[in-house]
Amino acid sequence: MPQPAVHSGSTRFSRRHALMLALALEILFVGAYNADRYRRPGISVDIPATRGHVIV
Repeated sequence: MPQPAVHSGSTRFSRRHALMLALALEILFVGAYNADRYRRPGISVDIPATRGHVIV
């Protein structure tokens, strides 16, 4: 039976991989946080006289 190929490269967790993992986790956490927040639809063009109304 043939032996599996031995990977001659470094197998340690490099700083580059740690930064990529940290960035991916940050994107997941920020995305989940922003998805849970309620944002009313519409763009506020001017401050309306009645609080809570939005001009769309």
